[in-house]
Parts: sequence; C-alpha cells; structure tokens
Amino acid sequence: MSKTKKLNAKQLEAMKEMFMRHRPVSEIAREFGVARNTVNYHINTNSWLALRKMQDLDVLTSFSESKKTDFINMTMSSVKIMERALHELATRHEPPSINEATRAADILKTLDNILRLDDGKPTDIVENTEKPMDNKELKKKLAVDPFSGIASEEEEDEKLN
Repeated sequence: MSKTKKLNAKQLEAMKEMFMRHRPVSEIAREFGVARNTVNYHINTNSWLALRKMQDLDVLTSFSESKKTDFINMTMSSVKIMERALHELATRHEPPSINEATRAADILKTLDNILRLDDGKPTDIVENTEKPMDNKELKKKLAVDPFSGIASEEEEDEKLN
C-alpha cells in the first residue's frame, strides 16, 4: 500500500519553481519526498511544461535580439576595418603581394555572396538535378561508380571485340 503525501500550495509553488529552473523530475521528487508520478502529474495538470517552454522562448528571443545587435555592431566594425585595409592596399606605391591580392579577392567574393543572399540569388553554381536522366546518362554515372558492377558502353564494346 502506497502512502500518499498531500502537498500544500507553498510546496507546489516551490516544486514549480524548481521545474521552471530545469531541475530534473527525480530531483524534485526526492526533494519533496513524493513519487516521480506525482511531480509529472502536477507538471501536466498545471501546464508547467507549457509555461517553461514559453519562458525559454522569451529568454531565447531576448538573447537572440541582443546577439543580433552585437552581430550588427561587429559587422559594421569589420566592414570599417576591411575598408581601411583595402584603401591602404589600393593607394600604397608598391603593388600588393599575391597573398594580399588573394585575401582582397576573398573579401570581394564574401561581400558578393552576402549581396546575392540578400537578393535571394544563388551564391554558387550548382548542377540542375531537376531534369530526369535518360538511360544512357544513368549508365555513364553508374559506370564511374566502382561499386555498381555496371560496365560502361566502351567496356562492353571491348569485351565483344
């Protein structure tokens, strides 16, 4: 026969607080001397899980907003640094080294990719895989695969001759 312990309002509020601070259910049950089922009952009956998810979402949203602001500030600083460095590189008397020219080209490529993403355009050239392959194309691709066991048409012609 199991012994049921009645929890008062103050204990339930303390239990909820522990749950909202992401304490494990088993730890909460131990703390209050009740079964895990009792804790789960209160979590489900009193909608604590939904409240905790909303709280987590609010925290995440505020965190994301502050991170977004920090990211924008860092981006603006980085752009100013790159602008100054590129200006100095372009106006100095000796030509840029290969390493400097490569890095400048990388900066240009990155900025171009950002602008393309903002415009909703692709940043890389990708193979269009939407058109169906015919039998000949499929055999060519499978012939290249060493595990397919299918020989290319040239190999089949050599075997026949």
